[in-house]
Amino acid sequence: MSDYRTDDEQVELLKNWWKENGSSTLISIAVALALVFSWRTWQDSQQANIDNASFAYQELLDAVAAVETDPDDIKIATVDFMAENLKENYSGSGYSNFAAFLKARQAVNDNDLETAEEELRWVLGNSPTTEMGLVTELRLAKVLFAQDKADEAKALVSREDAGAFAHAFLELKGDMLVNEEDYQGAVDAYSAAEMAVQALVMRPPQTLAMKLTYAKSFL
Repeated sequence: MSDYRTDDEQVELLKNWWKENGSSTLISIAVALALVFSWRTWQDSQQANIDNASFAYQELLDAVAAVETDPDDIKIATVDFMAENLKENYSGSGYSNFAAFLKARQAVNDNDLETAEEELRWVLGNSPTTEMGLVTELRLAKVLFAQDKADEAKALVSREDAGAFAHAFLELKGDMLVNEEDYQGAVDAYSAAEMAVQALVMRPPQTLAMKLTYAKSFL
C-alpha cells in the first residue's frame, strides 16, 4: 500500500479538520489581531500624550522666559496656569515634575515658601527620577530651613545615599550648622563636601573653600 494519500483523500482530510478546528482557529486569529491592533493603538496614544506634554512644557518654558524678561502679574498668572495644566493633564510624564519645579521656583521668588514646599513635595510624590528626586530634596531642604523647620531640613540633608549629589547635601548641611553656630560640625560637613567633590575628579568650588575657612575661624 502506498505511503502517500491521494489528492482526494488529502482534500477530504483537510475538509474534516476544518470542520472540527476551523472556528477555533478563526477565533484565535481574531484575538491575536485584536491584541496587535490594541497594542499599536495604545502605543500611538502614549506617543501622542508624550508629544502633547512636550509641546505644553515648551510653551511653559517660553512663558517663564517672558516673565524673567518682563515680569508682571498677568504673565506670572499665565505661568502658574500652564504649569498646573501640565500637572493635571500629564501627571504621568516627567514634564509634570518639571512644571511643579518651576512653580516652586516662582513661589520662592514671590517669597511664598508654603507654596514652594507644597510643589516640591508634589514632585517627590510623583515618581521623579533619582536625579530629579535628589535635586528636589535639596531645594525642599532650603525652603524648610527658611521656614524655621530646621529639624525637617536637616533630616533631608543627612542622607548617606546622595551619590553624585553628596557634596551638595554636605555643603548645605554645613550652611545649616553655621547658622546654628555649630562650627565644628560645619567644618566636618564642609570638609566631607570637599572630599566628595574630589571623588568625582573635580576641583572644589572656591565658595566651598571660603565657607570652610570661615567655619574654622571660630574654632
